[in-house]
Amino acid sequence: MASLPPPRPVALISPRLDAGLSVRAMQACAELLAPAGYYLAAAPWNGAQGLALLGELRPAAALVIGPLDDPGLRSAVAALEIPLVETWSVSARPLDGAIVIDNAEAGRMAARHLAAKRHLRVACISADYPWERGRREGFIGSAAALGLELVADIVQPEVQHMNDGRMAFLRLLATNTIFDAVFCSSDLLAAAAVSEAHNRDLHVPQDLAVLGFTDDGSAAQWAQGLTTLGVDAADMGRRAGQFLLDRLDGERGAGERVTVEAVFEERLST
Repeated sequence: MASLPPPRPVALISPRLDAGLSVRAMQACAELLAPAGYYLAAAPWNGAQGLALLGELRPAAALVIGPLDDPGLRSAVAALEIPLVETWSVSARPLDGAIVIDNAEAGRMAARHLAAKRHLRVACISADYPWERGRREGFIGSAAALGLELVADIVQPEVQHMNDGRMAFLRLLATNTIFDAVFCSSDLLAAAAVSEAHNRDLHVPQDLAVLGFTDDGSAAQWAQGLTTLGVDAADMGRRAGQFLLDRLDGERGAGERVTVEAVFEERLST
């Protein structure tokens, strides 16, 4: 009986491996790749040692969560000359394919929804990640065009836990501005805003409307009744995996880009 060929690695390049969106996309992508003889290989590839390991791994392809902007890592991956797909947001000059969210349009959708609900004084809370920066910029630009007054713009450097989101909401309250709605660029930030609002006897949505963005469909678990925009991380992972398989099989050309539109789910928080 002939032995099966050994599985080949696909490098996973992500700013964080414990983020919910990464985990769900990674799992879905891995499940699609495995029957074809590939597996995801994750490591902190940045830095001299990591880049050396990446070269020794000789991956067949690469799945990138977020844009491939780090110069050293970008050069190392380019030198491998392998199929690659960037997801969630894309670098200014993609090396190969991209399956991304229209983050700026998601922000504009959020502003249009709050304007339609007749909220006039709005705030924005976001994390300093590339995809969330796109949502923030879309929201701020559209809010101005719609005549909404942006009274506060809070950017939390890093958001990993609910407490980080609570700190961001407390920073918003510390501005001592009056606002009747807040757009949060992630469901974790939105859930923290709802939680802290309740702690201060603010009623959602009567006193404060809260709108979030979910990357994985978990918004309802974070805060029941949370209005969100969002995408399905598992679907993104499957799309990315199929893109890589098609590239490896020569069935798809290099440089193709797919844009995934955010879906709006109105619940009770707005």
